[in-house]
Amino acid sequence: MPNYIPYLILVLISLTLLIVMMVRERRFGIIVLVFSYAGMVYVAEYFVFIIGDSYEYFPEVLSIRYYDNAAGAVVSNFLIVPTLATMIALYKLRWGWSILITMSFAGVEWLFIQLQIYEPHWWTIAYSVCLFFCFFYLARFWLGQLSKGLGFFRFISLWMQAWSGVGTVMFMMSVLGIRYYHLGVYEDIYRDDLFLGSMMGILKSGVFAIFVTCFKQVKWRLLAPPLVFALDIPLYAMGLLRVQIPFWQYTIIYAVMACLLLWWNSYAHRFLWGMGAGKLLEGQER
Repeated sequence: MPNYIPYLILVLISLTLLIVMMVRERRFGIIVLVFSYAGMVYVAEYFVFIIGDSYEYFPEVLSIRYYDNAAGAVVSNFLIVPTLATMIALYKLRWGWSILITMSFAGVEWLFIQLQIYEPHWWTIAYSVCLFFCFFYLARFWLGQLSKGLGFFRFISLWMQAWSGVGTVMFMMSVLGIRYYHLGVYEDIYRDDLFLGSMMGILKSGVFAIFVTCFKQVKWRLLAPPLVFALDIPLYAMGLLRVQIPFWQYTIIYAVMACLLLWWNSYAHRFLWGMGAGKLLEGQER
């Protein structure tokens, strides 16, 4: 069996659950909540996965080994974990369900180890159990705070969902060979790319979140894409950002993606500030 099949199964499960939630709630914006939780997981994985080198994935879908490793992490961090966290928070599932889902994750992790498509370095299944359970608790608490309309939680949610989108787009640009960052912290240039690229991604997503939150007029929000682009110029001048295609082509691609991200973040802002989270929490506990 090809290594990517179990990962593909997780992708299909994630998408199925997401579609069911959106249809049931009649809100496309449910995906904003998923992305918000994904951004939180991305932050944790920056320290655990990239810096800590805690484990390694082997989906065998990309030719560059470290990017293939990161692609396996994306299945977990961007899809299945935040989707299940959203489901638990949205429907206020009882702790028994959280424990069952957490232990199911532990079982999947064990199975992936047996299939030799995932290899922990210093990480253990016990760590996963503890973190999953804590994250599911955080997800419920976080949505509860959003239901109260608290500005801090709304802004952090906007920032985190922006980071999940920006980080994923930046990863795709690396995978496609458009550009990569090279700081020299790690011998593996591709790990080095994700190390510096993630820091830049968090900063850029913060710019999107600030402009969308502070300005209602489109003309002011449109300043965000050129500002985000400008953040890379010093790195390019110093040789820390290496563009693999003609710079004018890179500029066009960047402008298009930045405008799409701005549009998405504007939608996410409307959803988070006007979703009536209290209505999302009216369901009976299960």
